Amino acid sequence: MDVYTTQISSGIFSCKLRKFELPKVIVGDQLINTAIQFHAKITGDCFHIILPCKNRDKVFVNGKSLLHGQILVFAQHQEMFIQIPKNYPKHYILVVSSEELARYYGSENITILKEAVEYQNFSESIFVNSYQSLQSLRVIIEELLNHGCLLNFIAVMNAQETLMCLLCDLLELKNLTPNLPIITQSRQLAIIGRALNYIHKSSTLNMTIPEVAKVSFCCVRSLEYSFKTILGMTPKQYLIKRRLQSIHLVLKEDKTKTIAELTKIHGIVNQGRFANDYFKFFNEYPHQTKRR
Repeated sequence: MDVYTTQISSGIFSCKLRKFELPKVIVGDQLINTAIQFHAKITGDCFHIILPCKNRDKVFVNGKSLLHGQILVFAQHQEMFIQIPKNYPKHYILVVSSEELARYYGSENITILKEAVEYQNFSESIFVNSYQSLQSLRVIIEELLNHGCLLNFIAVMNAQETLMCLLCDLLELKNLTPNLPIITQSRQLAIIGRALNYIHKSSTLNMTIPEVAKVSFCCVRSLEYSFKTILGMTPKQYLIKRRLQSIHLVLKEDKTKTIAELTKIHGIVNQGRFANDYFKFFNEYPHQTKRR
């Protein structure tokens, strides 16, 4: 992004900016103490997304007053003239390439999204703006900024997948609703068949949803849509259940492997949560299965 910034209120200018780079998305937060006006232009083929803060002070974008709680989205070559008031609370930022977002949002929907944000009227939100998705995104970004360097690779990858799915929900357009996959039942069955074939051949089930979508020859949204329609659950929920069943089977048949070894092989990080999920699914804890 090319940025030119001007301070427009008295005081000593201070800008605190943190960021955490994931393979598919950059997240960050920013806190500025004086009122500023900045002129910026997105140079790369990416989306620059600003999550609204809780302050009700007026923010002006391209000369229009921004609504409280409105998401700001800018795409390549798009210019923005933003005026932020003094002591504006911390706001969160996400930057994701069009290519990566297309894997989740759908390549045909990326074109619609780019057109929508190019001509957006900032005095009226063009997004459905799910409050729950917005809150969840804030929590995950804050956790990554504060403790991301302490997390292991699998935990960071899981956080990234959750971020991308929540982002797709947040970017659902109001008037130009993204084209949800219009898929015939035969194609849905083909997608599910390829996905399950790939999942069942894996011994560890340590895979990502985009990876499953790729081998199923569809985007993540089409995969999610097909799983919910045919199986009544998301691909992630299916993987969790499948993982629990796999561990359960090994605990019953192979007494040489420890519970810690099995959870590590299957990419499980939170041992406590795993034990609780296992109990809900089998009505006993892993160590009880092993002992029995």
